Amino acid sequence: MISLKISKLVGFTLTFCITINSAMLHAQEFIGYVENTVNPEDMVVIPDTPWVVTSTDRTPGKSKPGYLYLINSVTGIAQLANAKVAPVSSAGDPTCKPLDLNDLAMSGLAIRSATDGALQLMAVNRGKRMSIEFFNVDLSTSKPALAWSGCLIMPDKAFPNAVTPLSNDSLAVTISFETDNKKFMQQLEDKVNTGYLLEWTKQKGFKRIADSELPLNNGLKISADGKFYYIAGWGSESILRLPTSSGSGKALQVNIGMKPDNLSWSSDGNLIVAGQLQSATSIFDCVASDKDVCPVPFKIIEVDPDTLATLRVLVDGEKMKNYAAATTGLEVGKELWVSAFRNTKIARYRLDK
Repeated sequence: MISLKISKLVGFTLTFCITINSAMLHAQEFIGYVENTVNPEDMVVIPDTPWVVTSTDRTPGKSKPGYLYLINSVTGIAQLANAKVAPVSSAGDPTCKPLDLNDLAMSGLAIRSATDGALQLMAVNRGKRMSIEFFNVDLSTSKPALAWSGCLIMPDKAFPNAVTPLSNDSLAVTISFETDNKKFMQQLEDKVNTGYLLEWTKQKGFKRIADSELPLNNGLKISADGKFYYIAGWGSESILRLPTSSGSGKALQVNIGMKPDNLSWSSDGNLIVAGQLQSATSIFDCVASDKDVCPVPFKIIEVDPDTLATLRVLVDGEKMKNYAAATTGLEVGKELWVSAFRNTKIARYRLDK
């Protein structure tokens, strides 16, 4: 049982996960890697195609290899996306200026059909500006073609992490912390809230969502009916199920015993959660280094979206036999792909459904 201060969690129903029965554990067969991807942080499947888009972040002291990768899941070959840049913005803030794509450092990804019918990729950028960058996805050629189409600049001091689409071209984005917070690392170790959730609409701009505060808000998803947000509390080692404005009921927060990073949906409608098993200080020390691989143990678990109970362990990387520093677990056909914040490849596991 893991203890957690609840004095700052007024209004939340806080639950603790009991140790999982070993009979529920489900070991996956490791089958290989997608090579030639540097720091593959988040991943999304382009709907109804064999293509996966992967974001990539910077490694301190080393040249940046790219900002987005396109991966053919049939061949397993990864290549830089090499997006074109539109001269003016047509998505997000119309006053947004194009940015040299080499100045991008990508994190969370999401994909949707925009109101104009275009397939749109949204990417959190933490390079020379803190922003959500938009890319139109053209599927009329042999491989998807990306074209930058606009951005949203984050409010002052906000450090974004994950993004999810809402209706009418609106979106929500997790803010992990504010960049002028000099007590950030100590607060993480003490499980003090540092971040929150923002919603953005064309009519009203950014709005902070009540009761969304967590110690480093990380991954983000919304239920298919739009009634609940699912937010990864990295520092509190928990998942928060928070009603949206169209939802009802109390917030539910469950401790999962690891630092949850990105979230994705399984084909069964469950949450797939990637999380790290090390202290915040040791992980951030490696992030600040020039290492090609951070030796951080992890787990990938499947979580019930109604109760937030852990259903099974998909990949147990606690002993790091094949991979380390996982940030995303993504269902790709009959496989589970695992990416990492500091690594040189993506791990592939056979998914037994």
